Formats: sequence, structure tokens, C-alpha cells
Amino acid sequence: MRPIATLAIACLAAAAAGGYAFAQTSAVRIGTSSSGSIFYTLGVGLSTMLTRHAGIAATAEPVGGSTANMFALGADKVDLALTNAGAAFDAIHGNAPFKQKIGVGLIAQGAPNFRQIIVRAGSGIEKPEDLAGKTLIGKRPALPELALITDALLKVYGIDPGKVRIVSTTNTGEAVNAIKSDTVDAVVMPGSAGASYLQSLGHDGKIKFLDIPDDKMQAMMALLPKSMSRAKLPANTYPGQDKAVNLFSFASYIVAASRLSEDTVYKVTGTLFDNLKEFHTYHGTAKEWTLQESLEDPKIPYHPGAVRYFKEKRLWTPALEKAQAELKG
Repeated sequence: MRPIATLAIACLAAAAAGGYAFAQTSAVRIGTSSSGSIFYTLGVGLSTMLTRHAGIAATAEPVGGSTANMFALGADKVDLALTNAGAAFDAIHGNAPFKQKIGVGLIAQGAPNFRQIIVRAGSGIEKPEDLAGKTLIGKRPALPELALITDALLKVYGIDPGKVRIVSTTNTGEAVNAIKSDTVDAVVMPGSAGASYLQSLGHDGKIKFLDIPDDKMQAMMALLPKSMSRAKLPANTYPGQDKAVNLFSFASYIVAASRLSEDTVYKVTGTLFDNLKEFHTYHGTAKEWTLQESLEDPKIPYHPGAVRYFKEKRLWTPALEKAQAELKG
């Protein structure tokens, strides 16, 4: 189903000015990850809520990942998207792999999305230096940050990249199957805390988490994008994981195209936050999408429609106004 587009004149004006459109649209497309993923489940939930509470005909589109969603948003294939802070930051600044800036505005922030390094049990890898001579899934076209983490890891530990067989996959399912079939030794793996596929691999005794000490984490973070954060995975999050593990993190975002009208994004924002209890029923991680979380440490500017909602609820502070101005440059 193709939605009714924002009024053509408003779209053209916004595109020409690089700003935001103001005419309301009656339908939106929400870019998500692959069918069955957390982002897809949340996208379906949000689309249901928009249709039910806001009268906006919304559809969830399984585009393929955070970066892919930003490309789709820039190409006018979706209007809203679930993504991570890294992809959104790169899109808005025109950083690689984006060749030009994409107009994006923040609506909400939620559960952190982790990037963890796991190794196959029996691979002989106990520490990063043991990666030499091994096969590592260390890149994915839709998640370019995986290659950045791989490069930083090898550089900080002084491992010759030529001595590690670095391979690429197109999705998480391929990486999981590679571990199950013993065809790879390690993976830079995306996933939120408690991800079902990591639970399953842990339960079967197939994986261990490669811990990186604090000093090495600090050195790696200096080589990684500012949109990435450092996190700690609590002990016993997964079967067989008996100690806390350092890992990398991106906040999860719901974003809107800059071309999407202020009125429409205001309605989307209100529908989400005025019905949070309903949203929280769609997935276990949905409970981490809150108003408080959404107003902390943004990496990109908020969409004017979201700002309007936050101001109406008296949640917009001088500190947020200052951050908004700095992020808009």
C-alpha cells in the first residue's frame, strides 16, 4: 500500500530550503529491520498505534537495518524509521557511507543496541590476540560500524589484519548459523541485552563473550565515532556468561524525515508517548522507550514536531534548547 504523500508544494519547498515541511500527511511508512527483528516488531506496534489513535494509515516496511533505513528515508521510500544513533548521526552529517546529507529529526530514544564480540566455544580464542589465524565475521554492509569496531580492535591490539580472515554477512541470522555450524571462530554481533539468538547460543554452550579490559576499551573508543557509547553487559545476562563484559552501544532511535510535516510528527510523537503502556506491550525491550530516555544526550536534532510536543508537556528545558541549537550547527 502506497501512502498519500505530503503535499507536493510543501515537499518541494522543504527540499529546496533543506528545512521542514508543515502540511500534514494522512499516511506514513515506517522503515524497520528484517521481519521478526526487534525493530520490525516495534515498527508494527507503532504503525498499529498510529492507525488506531491518530487516524494515520501506517505500514511497517522491513528495509534491512539502521543504515539501510536511513538510505530509504533519504530516497523517500519511508517517512519514519527505527535506527541507531550511529546511522542517524552519519546520515545527517553526510558521513560515509552516505554521500550527501539526509534530513532527519529525532522523535524518541530507547533501548541501547549493543555491539558485542562473541567467540565460538572451542575456537581456542581466550583473548583478542588469539584472533590471529582465525575467521572473524567483522563486517556487514547494512551495519558499517561493525567494520569500524573490527579495525579498532585489531589496531589497539596490534594484530596484523592480514593474519585474520575477516568475512562479511548480510544479516544476523547468517552469523548465528555460522557459529552453529562451526564455520567461523568469532563475530562482531549486534543485538540488544537478552537477544533471543544469543540466549539460544548461550544455552547450547556455543559461545563465550570476548571481554576487553577498560584501558583497551578507552583506546578503541578514541578510534570510534562519537555517536557510539561504551556499555557494560551485566553478568548472567546470558547462560554461561558469569561476569560483566565491556561492549559498545548505540541508542535506538525513532526518527522522521525532515520533509515530514511538523503537524504529522507532532501527532506521531503524541501517539507514542501518550500511549506508552500500549507500546510497551509489543516487545520486552519496548519498556526502555520512555520520555526520560528520549530527552537525554541526543546525538542529532529533534524534529520540530517532537519539540512542539515536548514544549506542550513542559519538558523542554534550556539545556535541551542549547543542545538543539548546537546539534543543528
